[in-house]
Amino acid sequence: MPNNLLILHLESITRHSLAAFETSFPNLRRLIRDALVFDNFFSSATSTLMAITYLFHGNDFEFDTSAEFDGISPAGNTRNLFAILKDRGYNAHFICLNGFHTGGDMRFTAWPDALPPVWSTNDFPTLFRRFDELTDTAPFAIYAWDLVTHIEHSLALAPFSSSFTDQVRRACGVADDAIGEMMAILERKGLLDKTTIVIFGDHGDDYWTHGFKGGMVHATEPYTQITWTPLAIRDPALSPGTSTNLASTIDIAPTCLALLGIAEPGGFRHRGLNLLTQPQEIVFSQNFTANQPDNQKLGVTKAFAATDDTYVLLASSRGLEMYAYRLDLGNHCNLLQFFELGPKGELRFQERPDAAAHFRAALTHNPRAVASITERFRALHDALSARIAAKRAYIQENGVEPAFAIDPQCLAVIAGGTGFQASRPADPAASLKTLNYSIQTTFNYSPKTL
Repeated sequence: MPNNLLILHLESITRHSLAAFETSFPNLRRLIRDALVFDNFFSSATSTLMAITYLFHGNDFEFDTSAEFDGISPAGNTRNLFAILKDRGYNAHFICLNGFHTGGDMRFTAWPDALPPVWSTNDFPTLFRRFDELTDTAPFAIYAWDLVTHIEHSLALAPFSSSFTDQVRRACGVADDAIGEMMAILERKGLLDKTTIVIFGDHGDDYWTHGFKGGMVHATEPYTQITWTPLAIRDPALSPGTSTNLASTIDIAPTCLALLGIAEPGGFRHRGLNLLTQPQEIVFSQNFTANQPDNQKLGVTKAFAATDDTYVLLASSRGLEMYAYRLDLGNHCNLLQFFELGPKGELRFQERPDAAAHFRAALTHNPRAVASITERFRALHDALSARIAAKRAYIQENGVEPAFAIDPQCLAVIAGGTGFQASRPADPAASLKTLNYSIQTTFNYSPKTL
């Protein structure tokens, strides 16, 4: 009997979330201790629907020909993971815990018609009964999406919270309780060691530190505070530990298939990799489709990011931004502001004799540090240029005019110009809207952490 598969979707959870609210995640941390953890996992997208689609199809080109995002269907460059598993005899199901809606089936564009619709509830006991039922028939493949930690769904916890920070903390605790209950069900049935369990974060949130963006906290530019999310895989064939290999959302499906012993032929050249056998030096993220224009109303620009184990380089209509994300967790200091970009794309460090000793120790008198930035910039720039060119070519190959594809000239300009003054964010008042939420229901939940 082949292994079962359980994918636990950590909505809006990043590495920072796990650290900031560590005590809210006892069950998740217990599960991760028995898993192979990928420390350098970066989401391929900054929005949930994109991340889910890229995960199931194992590539990040599924929407790229479209100039709009809402209501579009994936291209099907590669087959949906659960469609593959269904053909192999798996009982494939998608379950969702949400904050507002009493329950029922729902469909969204990323989910194939050949598979059962997404089953959704806001009632904890109902969710666990459903999970218990679905795990009775093996082999099963279950995708469990917990929306409690989404900024809007966490509002259902506002009546129990003393602040917005406390609301997010409690949402993390509620999500962790759900994980604990599902693990207890698997353990009671003797299925824990017969199930490949994938835990991943779809994206994080940026609480308006890069501009107001109409109030949006995700689906904005792919800074690493949004894209650096958890990934851990618990499988009987894997020894617990930590992998420093770079990984992204599009690599999850091929890795799952490899662990389940399923060979799926695929000819799409931009598909993800098996993380257990194919290391990579750079991974990519995006916020919009490749043929989607900047959102002037919200002040969100379409951006692509290339990330290695130290730096992230972003390209957008604003130009280039580069961050040492391990030191600058919020991606606030564009390192390129300390350089000039030469005619051949080379970086030239700008001397600042008036700079404090701290800056001189970090860069001015530290040639290796400067060399690291210039050398990694070149590698990231080349990779990002090739990726953007591949996106444009893909659009054209599918008979669509790349009217809103990113202008390659963006790769020759430093955002905010050279020097130390970065560009200013958009005026929040320009796109401010009144937000009016109505809580229809609250969770049917026994508060262990409230």
